[in-house]
Amino acid sequence: MTTEYEIRRLDFSDPADIERLVSLQNEVYRGSHIFTEETFQFWYQDNPNGRVVSFNAFWGEEMVAHYALIPMKMSISGRVASGLLSMATVTHPQHRGKGLFKMLAKQSYGFAADQGYEFVVGVANANSYPGFIKYFDFQDVGQLEVMLGFSRKVQPESEKMFKVFWDAESLAWRLGRKGRYCKKDAVAYGTKSVWKFKKAPLIHTFMGCLDPEMMNRLSLPEANMVVRPLNLYVGMGSNARELGYRPVPKFIKHSPFHLIFLDLTAGRLPRMTKDNVFFQLIDFDVA
Repeated sequence: MTTEYEIRRLDFSDPADIERLVSLQNEVYRGSHIFTEETFQFWYQDNPNGRVVSFNAFWGEEMVAHYALIPMKMSISGRVASGLLSMATVTHPQHRGKGLFKMLAKQSYGFAADQGYEFVVGVANANSYPGFIKYFDFQDVGQLEVMLGFSRKVQPESEKMFKVFWDAESLAWRLGRKGRYCKKDAVAYGTKSVWKFKKAPLIHTFMGCLDPEMMNRLSLPEANMVVRPLNLYVGMGSNARELGYRPVPKFIKHSPFHLIFLDLTAGRLPRMTKDNVFFQLIDFDVA
């Protein structure tokens, strides 16, 4: 255990803390991403499900490691349960190898359980996956499917025990960032494709098939299915393959995305499996 670091739990209501976080993120992802204070204000402060749960390591007054989980709700066996989405983990290059992620994550999960949260769900890439599985009791539910197809009728392939719960308020917040989303019928799309498809002119990002009544209330622009007829789908437990969706070609390389799940109730929750969960891009992607 490293002792020269100070661990602070922050809710980022202080603008100075957000400034430190933006500085850390832009240092770590220099040249590939640009982070803004508005982005973290949206995810950490404006979420109607609650404020961020975050523990952070400081070297003096410099933030050098950050871990954040944001509140979410999930329908589990027909009951709406409160949990957390593992959203961000980042460590300054000069402070890696000190066990900071393990330290922050351990305190985060303990605090979350004490606050009554029942689970943590996340999507881990090749870099973060080993740490979650090795050091904590996360369950590897399975690898998310990344596919291309045309149909908008993507639904759960059967009744599912686990499904992220979106009510009208949380959905309006999630899709409320101006210029980022559009819709067609009950489907939400990203206005720009993600990952390897950012410059692809024919591809829409399929965010999720949602409740038609709630989608009708949202003042989102209509998706242009002529200019972008092809859908990029990322998820688990849908009927996409039955609708003709096919895996992204192997020559378009992307990191495998593993759905992981942590029960914070000491085993009182049912076990999540790839056969009993419906999970969509809107449920985890923060683009």
